Amino acid sequence: MIQITPKVKEEIIKVTDFLANRFSNKNVTDLEAICADESIIVLIDDYHKYFDGMLIWDGRKFNIHLNSAKGNWTDTTRGRFTLSHELGHFFLEAHQHALINGEVKPHPSSISLFHHEKMEVEADYFASCLLMPRDRLRKFTGGRKFSLDIIKEMSKFFNVSLTAALIRFAEVGTHGIMVIFCENNRVKWYCKSPDFPILSHRFKVGEAPPPTSVLGESFLKSDSQYTSIQNIYLEDWFFDRKGAPSWSLHEQCFYSDLYGYAISMVWFK
Repeated sequence: MIQITPKVKEEIIKVTDFLANRFSNKNVTDLEAICADESIIVLIDDYHKYFDGMLIWDGRKFNIHLNSAKGNWTDTTRGRFTLSHELGHFFLEAHQHALINGEVKPHPSSISLFHHEKMEVEADYFASCLLMPRDRLRKFTGGRKFSLDIIKEMSKFFNVSLTAALIRFAEVGTHGIMVIFCENNRVKWYCKSPDFPILSHRFKVGEAPPPTSVLGESFLKSDSQYTSIQNIYLEDWFFDRKGAPSWSLHEQCFYSDLYGYAISMVWFK
């Protein structure tokens, strides 16, 4: 997994905090106002399934193209993340200079939970920070018991997708969690909060989740898609108790039968 350097992270946080504070409609970052202030023209059209968004330098100015065929409008959660991602390419100096100087060609960006290209990872992080500033997020979620309800409320509060809210909460939220994403009974990725206990887990990316976990059972038994908070055993996800707190362990899942994926949240309480 590509790591963003501390220097680039510092640059992203500095820029996004400034933009989010200056251009906000209450709790929602006003992306169209940012584009207008920078004289960036946003063009929305049907580009079939080719891409989600693209930043173009035409020799005089920058334009951002959004693909309406994939749901990218300026007021949809997908479109807002795509537009924020393209603004990341614009505001990050190395990205902008590379496009202007022709060091990199204009490239189509597609929404993905985790990218494998450095510039795309940096632009994704920029988008998350711009849409959900750390201090604003922590103020909204602080002093409450963690559950999926908090993520749902974050999604509405910041006008972002559930998955984007969950990943951002795992990074800077007010409770340590582990998130596991499965598709067709295979772990595609996982992430953990910095303060989640360091434990040896019973799964690998590319393989099935532990069968005794709530997530694992949901793929094995058609009637086991539990959505409420479940009390679970530590051994359902981890090998041993070394380094584990004495608190109880909880798991909660949400599912997409249409796309065949499920996401599990695991946390101590």
